[in-house]
Amino acid sequence: MTALVHTPAETALIDALAGATGWRAKLREATRADGMPTHRHEMWKWSNLRRAASEIETAGEIQVSGTDNLSISPEDKAVIELSILASAGVSAESITIFIKAGRSVSLIERYDAHAGSLANVHFDIVVEAGAQLERVCIQQDATGAVLISSCEIKLGAGAILNQTTLSFGSKLTRHETHISHAGEGAEAHLGGVYLLEEGRHADFTSIVNHTGPGGITRQLVKGAVAAHAQGVFQGKFKVEQAAQQTDAKMTHRALMLDDRAEIDAKPELEIYADDVQCAHGNALGALDETALFYMRQRGIPEKRARALLIESFLAEPLDEITDEVLRDELKDLLQERLRGMTS
Repeated sequence: MTALVHTPAETALIDALAGATGWRAKLREATRADGMPTHRHEMWKWSNLRRAASEIETAGEIQVSGTDNLSISPEDKAVIELSILASAGVSAESITIFIKAGRSVSLIERYDAHAGSLANVHFDIVVEAGAQLERVCIQQDATGAVLISSCEIKLGAGAILNQTTLSFGSKLTRHETHISHAGEGAEAHLGGVYLLEEGRHADFTSIVNHTGPGGITRQLVKGAVAAHAQGVFQGKFKVEQAAQQTDAKMTHRALMLDDRAEIDAKPELEIYADDVQCAHGNALGALDETALFYMRQRGIPEKRARALLIESFLAEPLDEITDEVLRDELKDLLQERLRGMTS
């Protein structure tokens, strides 16, 4: 068996995580043993992390501001806003959040990464019985960066998760979510939007494991991809035998804005229970030329008409954000990026 030769990025990460504990220690050992994931890894078949990070040779740093608010206060509603900035080089950080029974928390994550960075940010979140978490992830400025955001969420009985992610991609961006879903009245709502201009890559990967009866999951991810950009959606619902009466629906829809755009999708259901309602759907297409024609007939310039059609298509998952100010902010970001892509 040929010994693994580590790339400079892998070596920098292994060295940077020397003496680490917890999740960071596991990441170090996985990198040391197997290297960074490539297309040969089934869960990374369309996102070659090793290749994307091949030009990075030094260690970097992740700065997280807002962590002083991670101790949830007794108030009915708590707001945590984290700004996550990665400098050039290879870096990894982990954050743990525990939401006690009956509490309600809004978690807002804003990601920014310098060119030439490989940032790996991991969350471990426990949402106890009857608690509520609204998680909003915003990835905007990461040109030339590689950004991996992963999260493991344990959802207790009767807990509610409402998660929304807006991503404009980068050299390679991956938003990965793993949920252990207890059922028993618990609900998980997963929304995502990706809009990728030329040369950008965004990967939405999620696994929801239903372990108990009577759980609800809804997932809606929408995307639009320009020429020489790549969007990836991998969603999996696993329903264990004990998770009878699970109600789960997964939907991914995306627009190819050019014949040279690439979108790869893999929705999956793995069901071991026999009394469930589970479904998944996936649809890829182009802009509605008939709608575009009618808008131009009403005097709307073609580029503006295209932007309006793309915006109306993508906005639906953002409507699930309960904070009106934050919802409008994300829609404004979407409009701004569309104007830049269609001007």
